[in-house]
Amino acid sequence: MPRSLLAALSACALTAGVVATGPAAYAAPAAAKARTVNLTSFDGVSIVTHFFPAKELATGRRAPTVLLGHGWGGRGETDTAKGMLGALTASGYNVVTWNARGFGSGGQANVDYHRFEGRDVQKLIDWTARQPEVALDRPGDPRLGMAGGSYGGAIQLVTAGIDRRVDVIAPQIAYNDLRRSLYRDGVLRAGWVINLCLGGVMNGNRISAQVQRACVDGVREGRLEPKLEQWFADHGPAHLIRNLKIPTLVIQGTVDTLFPLREGIETYRTVKRNGAPAKMIWYCGGHGSCNTKAGSESHVTEATLAWFGRHLRGDRSVNTGPEFEYVDQDGVYRGAASYPPPALGPLAAKKSGRLAFTPLDNSGTSMAAQISKKAVEVPIPASSTTARIIGSPRVTLTYRGNAIKPGTALFAQVIDRDTGVVIGNQATPLPVTLDGRKHTITRDLEAIAWKVGPKSRLAVQIIPGTGLFTWQRSVGWADVTASVTVPRARA
Repeated sequence: MPRSLLAALSACALTAGVVATGPAAYAAPAAAKARTVNLTSFDGVSIVTHFFPAKELATGRRAPTVLLGHGWGGRGETDTAKGMLGALTASGYNVVTWNARGFGSGGQANVDYHRFEGRDVQKLIDWTARQPEVALDRPGDPRLGMAGGSYGGAIQLVTAGIDRRVDVIAPQIAYNDLRRSLYRDGVLRAGWVINLCLGGVMNGNRISAQVQRACVDGVREGRLEPKLEQWFADHGPAHLIRNLKIPTLVIQGTVDTLFPLREGIETYRTVKRNGAPAKMIWYCGGHGSCNTKAGSESHVTEATLAWFGRHLRGDRSVNTGPEFEYVDQDGVYRGAASYPPPALGPLAAKKSGRLAFTPLDNSGTSMAAQISKKAVEVPIPASSTTARIIGSPRVTLTYRGNAIKPGTALFAQVIDRDTGVVIGNQATPLPVTLDGRKHTITRDLEAIAWKVGPKSRLAVQIIPGTGLFTWQRSVGWADVTASVTVPRARA
C-alpha cells in the first residue's frame, strides 16, 4: 500500500465524523425541552439518545417524529441550528438522534446488523412512543419517519425491515448489498476498507472482531475468507428490504465510490415491486468527490422535507416531484416518471488490444478513478442528438493471456476526453483467468448520468489497476477484445 494513499485515507477518516458532547439548547415552550438520556438496549448496552422537540411546539401538542441516524464512526447530531436536524425541527418534526452502538455508546459496532443495531433502534422507538410531544398512530406506535446518510441510511432499511412501526424512510447514500459494495466479484475495495477501519477505531470507537479481521486480513491478502464474506452478506440489508411496504425516498450519489448508484437502484426497484410509493434521486455527492457542477445545494434537503410532508405529516397537497430525478455534469436536475427513463438506441463500439501489467500499474485513489495512461481504449460513437447516458454501460471482454497469478482482475471505466474525468469517478472489476486459454466475461458497469451530443468524446478504458479496489497483485499480459454498449435516454 503506497504511503501517500494511506496518508490520504487517514486524513479522510479524521474528518469522517464529528463527536458531539450534548444537545444544543434553543428557546422552546416549557413542555417541549431538548433532553439526553441513556437507554438500556436488549442486551444491557447503553445507547446515548437525544430528543429534540419540534421548534415552537405548543404546550400539550404533539408532532410526528423522525429518527435521524449518523455516519460510520460519527455521533448523533446535536446542533439544531444547521443540517438535517435543524431543517426537520424547523419544519415541525420532533427529532431523535443517537450514538450508535460502538460509536459513543456501549458495545461494538456490528455494521447495522438487525440482531444488534436494529434491535437498539427498536428500543429507541419504544422510548419515543412514551414521550409527551410525540404523535401516535396507536399506543406504543409513534407517527415515525427515519432519515440520515451512509450508516445512518442503512439503519433505516434494517429497522423498517423488522419493525412495522416505521412509517416513512429517506435513506441517503446507503448500501443494499454490503458484500457487493465492499467485495464486488471477489475484488476488495481496499482503500475504502482501510478508511472505514480507521474511522472505526478512532475517537474511542469500537468495532466487532469480524470488521477488524476484514481490516487486517482483507487488505493484506486482497480478499475475504469465505466465512467473513458470508458475515458481510448476512448484514445485507437486501433480504430485509424485501419486507418494505412503506414510502421510501432513495437518495444516491453519482460520484459515490463506496456505495454506487447500483445500491440505490436495487432498493428503489425492490420497494416498487412491493407496491409501495418510491422515489429515487441521484445527486453529485456521497462517498466521493464531485468533479463537475453539483447543482442546487438544497435540492436533497427540500426533497426530503417534501417526502415527509406528504407521507409522514399526511399533507396530500405537497408535490414530491417526479419519481426519478438525476443531475448531469452541468448541475441540472432532470426528472422522469420512473427509472429507467424512456430510452433511445444505445451507443455501441468494439476494440482490441494488448494490455501488459504489474503491481505498479494503478491509477486514481479510493475516492476517485482517474484516466489511465495504460489502457485498451474503446472510443464510443458520439450521439447524433443531445441525450443522456442514464444507467449502466455493458462490457463484454473476450481475452487470452498469461500471468504469474492467473486469477486476477482488470477494470473498466468510462472517460470523457473533453473534461478529462472518469465519469462518476467509477471503475468496475472484470475478474479474469489468465491461463493461456480464451475466455469471455460480460459485466454491467457502475451506473452513470452524463449528457452527450454530436461533439462528445467518450471512451471505455480497460485498465490493469485502480485505487478504488485492491491494487493489482499479479504480473502478466492479456490480449483483449472489448465490446461496449452504452444506454441513452431522452434529454
